[in-house]
Amino acid sequence: MSDSIVVTSKLATGQRAALEQLLFFNANQHRVRLGIQQSIATYGVPEIYEHDGGLRVRVGDIPGVQTLFALCEAGRPIGVAVFVRLAHERFVVLHLGVEPEPRQRSTMDVNTPVLLKLMHEIRSAARRTRGVDRIELVYKERHAVRLNV
Repeated sequence: MSDSIVVTSKLATGQRAALEQLLFFNANQHRVRLGIQQSIATYGVPEIYEHDGGLRVRVGDIPGVQTLFALCEAGRPIGVAVFVRLAHERFVVLHLGVEPEPRQRSTMDVNTPVLLKLMHEIRSAARRTRGVDRIELVYKERHAVRLNV
């Protein structure tokens, strides 16, 4: 399945409802609810907006927020990652939304291939960015997870 996943920074405006579903009404958000609340309290509320004919996500007043979308073969978003470079040496993943595994919708299992593809792309971007040596995921209950680049 991961071969058919395309990751892009552009999403058509016609996909707003699907993006809202991933970000705001995700069936798995209960699993990381405390992390979501902590991210919102620390960084701000994510907001979908239109820019240059496509959709993007901003978070509070933080400049430089970037968004990656994982798309299925039909072009529908099945994953979203919102991140920013904070300080000189780190990327912080502010929000992640992944559609449940298609074959497992009744159990709402996490779609691991989509999650891994998004994280791989963020890690690749971090490696290409001078000075960045780690990625932090803020969806942990007690403290952020730090991944070395």
